[in-house]
Amino acid sequence: MCRVRVNKAKHMGTLTKPCLTLLTDSTRYGEINLDLIDSVINSGVDMLQLREPSLTEHSVIEIGNLIAEITKNRALLIFNGNPNIATKINADGVQLPEKKIDMIASDIPKGLLIGRSIHSKNAAIQSDKAGTDFFIAGTIFPTASHPDIKTLGVNLITDICKVSEKPVLGIGGIDASNAESVIRAGADGVAVISSIWGSNNPKDATKSLKEKLQVNKDQ
Repeated sequence: MCRVRVNKAKHMGTLTKPCLTLLTDSTRYGEINLDLIDSVINSGVDMLQLREPSLTEHSVIEIGNLIAEITKNRALLIFNGNPNIATKINADGVQLPEKKIDMIASDIPKGLLIGRSIHSKNAAIQSDKAGTDFFIAGTIFPTASHPDIKTLGVNLITDICKVSEKPVLGIGGIDASNAESVIRAGADGVAVISSIWGSNNPKDATKSLKEKLQVNKDQ
């Protein structure tokens, strides 16, 4: 199984392919449920992204350290935001928005995987030059979390794969009904929110998604 590796003083971060990533969203789905995080990791989540822009730094660090204990040696923990906060929760990496495309790898604390959120082929090229370990690209399909954003479809994945060899995960409206098409377009995984948090059975939803990712891109 392919993995992206980065040498780290405290731990080794690896990106499994295909990678199922779950982003937190306490604004829409209520207080972060640590037991549920533990459960979905057991069911197939490979990366947990802590994305809580509405929380204070103190709250993020507090919950982040609790999550880090759950993900340790089981799944990647990526902090979506300030790289310095990522180090305070012993995260494996940091996810940067496209507007931070000018933040180069040397600006980021050593040992962190660098993920970048992108929305175009050109952004992929620029981000690659700035230094990145993986991309999260979208918005692929219509999504309730960003209802006003234009969807770009799976062609965005194909276009990015033409200009970069870095792993790319699709995001935006992805669930068990369409995840396979994202992988066939060239993606190395998917990132989701509502298809797991909003499910009546998050464990089963996770398993279904993970199964859909196990397809051959060339078929």
